[in-house]
Amino acid sequence: MTSTLPNLRYEKKLIAEGLTLAEVLAGVRRHSSAFRQVYPPRTVNNIYLDSPARRDYYEHINGTANRSKTRVRWYGQPSAVAERPVLERKLKTGAVSGKQAYPLPPLPLNGGCLRSSLDGTFDTAVLPPILRSSLRHLEPALFNRYQRHYFLSRDGTFRLTVDSGLQFARVQDNMGAVAFLLPVAPTVIMELKFGLDCAENAAVVTNSFSFRVTRFSKYVAGIERM
Repeated sequence: MTSTLPNLRYEKKLIAEGLTLAEVLAGVRRHSSAFRQVYPPRTVNNIYLDSPARRDYYEHINGTANRSKTRVRWYGQPSAVAERPVLERKLKTGAVSGKQAYPLPPLPLNGGCLRSSLDGTFDTAVLPPILRSSLRHLEPALFNRYQRHYFLSRDGTFRLTVDSGLQFARVQDNMGAVAFLLPVAPTVIMELKFGLDCAENAAVVTNSFSFRVTRFSKYVAGIERM
C-alpha cells in the first residue's frame, strides 16, 4: 500500500505553546539546521470536504491506519472568488503521508450555493474519473484560514512550515461573510516535512527545538471547535 502513495514523506507536528510567532520564528532561525525562508509568508485558505457522517474525522480520531482528507485550497486574502484553487487529497498509511493535487478553475465564494459552486468547479476541472465520482459523496464540512511561513534546511532535506492565526468557520453559502472563531490553543503550529530517506536524522532536528512533537490535525480541531 505504501508504495502506491504519491509524493511520499513524513510529517511531524510541533506545537509551540506559550510563545509568540516572533519567538517561534527566532527559534527557527537559530536552529542548527540553518533554516532559511524560501517563500514569502501568505494566507492559506481551505474548504474541507467530508462525508455527511464525517468519515474522515472519525477515522482520524480513531487512529485508522489508512485514511484520507479532501480539501480545496487557495492562497491570499478574502475575496469574492478563490483564484487558482487546488483540490488536494492527503492520503496516509501509518506514519507515511502522500498528497494528490489537481488545479481547479476559479471558485465563486459570494452568493448562491457553495455546494453548487464547488460542483460546477469540479465538473470543469480535469480530474481522474474515480476521484470525480467520489466527490459526489462528499460535502463542505469546515472552512479554515491561517498565516504560513516557509523554511528549508541548509542541506535541502527538511522543509518546515510555521502556521499562526488559525481561524475556523462553519461552511455557509456566502463565504465572504463568514464569522471566524479562534481556537483556544495552540497558537503556533510547526510542521516538519521530509523524505523517507531522511527519517533517521529527523529526531536530531526535532530534538533541537524546545517544542513538543504531537499529533495535531487542523481539520479535527476545527470540527471539534465548531
